[in-house]
Formats: sequence, C-alpha cells, structure tokens
Amino acid sequence: MGRGDVWLRPAVSEVRPYGLTGGRTEPTHPLPLESVLTATAATARPDLVPAAALAVDLCAQEPRTVAELVGVLRTWDVPVQVVKVLLSDLIDVGGLELVAARESAAGAGTDTDLLMRVLSGMRKKWPDVRPGGGYAAA
Repeated sequence: MGRGDVWLRPAVSEVRPYGLTGGRTEPTHPLPLESVLTATAATARPDLVPAAALAVDLCAQEPRTVAELVGVLRTWDVPVQVVKVLLSDLIDVGGLELVAARESAAGAGTDTDLLMRVLSGMRKKWPDVRPGGGYAAA
C-alpha cells in the first residue's frame, strides 16, 4: 500500500487509528499545533476517508491551524499524532498546503504578547481562580 493509498475510503465504517495512517506514527512534515494549513485546488477527491475529507473541507473554507483540526477530529476519537500524520500525508499528495509554521520555541524565543493574551483570556474565563491555584473566597 503506497502512501497515497491510505486516503482511500475503507470498506468498513470504523477504522483504528493505525489503519488511517498505514501504521505510521510520525508525520513527514513537522507540524506544530500553531501551523496554518489551507486547501489547494487539487482537493476534490471523493476517495478520501471521512477524517481527511473533513480536514480538507475545513481548510477550503478558510486557513486552519493544526490545533483547530485536531480539536474537530478529536470528537471522532482521532488522536493528535494520527491527525498530524493524516495532515502531513495530505500535504504530500497536494491536498493541503502549509501556509505558515512558527519556529520552535527554543529557536524563536518567548512570544510574551501571545502569553499575555492567553493569560488574559484565562482570567476572563475563570475569574475566581487565584494565581497559586484554588478558588477565591466567595
């Protein structure tokens, strides 16, 4: 079975994660969760497995991060690493294109603006949580 063959729709309705990737556990492209993907013009393939077809459909609507796609496919019980392998395979066959990928945190330094926005969002969502853990007294 070639790499492109793993995208063919299986005969059974449920496939184990290793069946979706042909037993592979590592993507051919480094895909940090913040990487942005978009669909290419060559994405109209009726033979894609449902998880791959959904990823392509979502990326055709607008560019998506790997984290967004992982979040959607987790509702189908597809593990993170399997999603990365599937997305990497879609890049290899020309169905998806990697638009942007940030360098690793070790090489790029700390993005304090991003961290402050995350902290601000967490404080808005959970205003009762104290910095050291636990909840503020009511």
